[in-house]
Amino acid sequence: MHYHHKISFLIFNLFFFFLNAQELQSLSYKTISDLYENYPENDSRAMVFVNKYIEKAKKENNWKKQIIGYEDAIYYTEDINRKLSYADSAIVVAFKLSDRDIISRAYLGKGIIYYYNKRQYKYALEQYLKAYQFSRNSSNDYLINKIDYHLGMVKSYLGYYEEAAVHFRNTTNYFEEHMKDNLHPNIRLNNESGYFNSIYRLSNCYENLRLYNKEDSLISIGLKKLKNINEHLLEYGYFQKGKGVQLLRKGNTDEALKYLELSRDILVNNQDYNSLTAVYFYLGKLYWLKGNRVESLVYLNKVDSMINKVQFTTPEIRSSYKYLITDATENGSLGKQLYYSDQFLLTNSTLNVDFAMLSSKIHEEYDTERLLEEKQIWENKLHNDFYFLIATPVVIFLLFFLVIRLRNREIKFPGKFIKLWKKFRKYYSFLIANKKTSEKKKTHSPEIIEDIKEKLKKFEEDKRFLDKNLTLPMVAKMFGRTHSQLSYVLNEHLNVSFTQYLKVLRIGYITTLLVENKMYLQYKVENLAQECGMSSRQLFSTHFYEINGIRPIDFIKNRMKEIGEN
Repeated sequence: MHYHHKISFLIFNLFFFFLNAQELQSLSYKTISDLYENYPENDSRAMVFVNKYIEKAKKENNWKKQIIGYEDAIYYTEDINRKLSYADSAIVVAFKLSDRDIISRAYLGKGIIYYYNKRQYKYALEQYLKAYQFSRNSSNDYLINKIDYHLGMVKSYLGYYEEAAVHFRNTTNYFEEHMKDNLHPNIRLNNESGYFNSIYRLSNCYENLRLYNKEDSLISIGLKKLKNINEHLLEYGYFQKGKGVQLLRKGNTDEALKYLELSRDILVNNQDYNSLTAVYFYLGKLYWLKGNRVESLVYLNKVDSMINKVQFTTPEIRSSYKYLITDATENGSLGKQLYYSDQFLLTNSTLNVDFAMLSSKIHEEYDTERLLEEKQIWENKLHNDFYFLIATPVVIFLLFFLVIRLRNREIKFPGKFIKLWKKFRKYYSFLIANKKTSEKKKTHSPEIIEDIKEKLKKFEEDKRFLDKNLTLPMVAKMFGRTHSQLSYVLNEHLNVSFTQYLKVLRIGYITTLLVENKMYLQYKVENLAQECGMSSRQLFSTHFYEINGIRPIDFIKNRMKEIGEN
């Protein structure tokens, strides 16, 4: 019976395809949409019918139906650039309607393509903010909450988990309240999807905030309430991943493997590369812990391959290089050591650029010059001479493992950072003093290099790094040198960019004050930022976390607790 139904359906579709324009006009929009609504997302077979829908709407000058057609085209076409083209068309028609809600929805749709399909977060945020502006004073609660959700996604990506959690709690409450059985099936599915995605993203925030009981509870709720797997297969894959990560954290590797493999099998057929790559990372980590190095490397190299293929990264998956460098070092593979070190540096710079750019945009404090400078310096670093890298692999690995160690959120006594930092500076200065200069062609004279080193030393002693709004050209001018000369010394002799150099000095300075002078524990985060030369509270918090592996507020709480215990 089912077979005959499929044959009849196919014959009807072929008949429809050859309809002339006059006959097309006689068919209702619902009749046309019924022909493609059961196709899965990104299935281009549906496009022949979607195009008929759009064609009919154009001939009838029905702008609302045109927009629906463009939105359906975005859903079904597989080509990402075509998706953007349809999104632009939807925006153009939306402005013809002069309906702010429809304009907002069109911008949101374009932002989603940039975020999920192209992973161009700057452009995504621009579209989200436009959608937000047009949704102000709107009575469309569904639209408002959908925008709220996607802004939460950007904040979560930036690492502002407390702020992101507020977004996701709001959207969770809204979508849960509107999951009614008596609604139209499509509306019900949209609300269910919004609910499951919201609690999953909220669970991610709790995981990163180390609120594991809350995270575990939400994962359990999601798996329990998600009854129709076929209707929410992608969300089901998310919760499988969440459960797997949860079990892995608890040391239950065998059970974790089942959940992670199921999540992998679901996500591999979708275009959510972020989630799939994260699953690859956790599978690699799991096999590493089980002692199966061969299988672990298969998945960790899949992560590297995905990063190269789709040009994206996250702090979560960047840790893959910790394991890959360790394996290459143990096996004495210098070529792989250098490759994975370069990959780590590249992903780190990508995240730095993305985080600074998006953070400034979302908080209206965007510093273009700093980001362009960061990008250029990292590009120069990746083209370093091979023999120079051979001379300094110890430094690269020391930098890498220091970052990994400092990122460990379980540091109970943040004062340890000061010892590590001073030890690193002392050891690294020794390496600089004893470095063989003959292995690399000198770009600048030894006199210039030594002069800049001496002035950097005085710059640190005089704490000039606390001056606000410092730029590379500005400091170079203080030294009576060109910015290219200063950049060269920092990059080639200290192995840091100007931005990183300032960041370490400023955060090291304020961390020392917090450890040695309890008066500063009473300061607000904004005041601490000002104290170390930073004008942005958010940027200070991000840099503090990057260096110390803990947010300043939590650092202060732990330090006060430490003082109380002593």
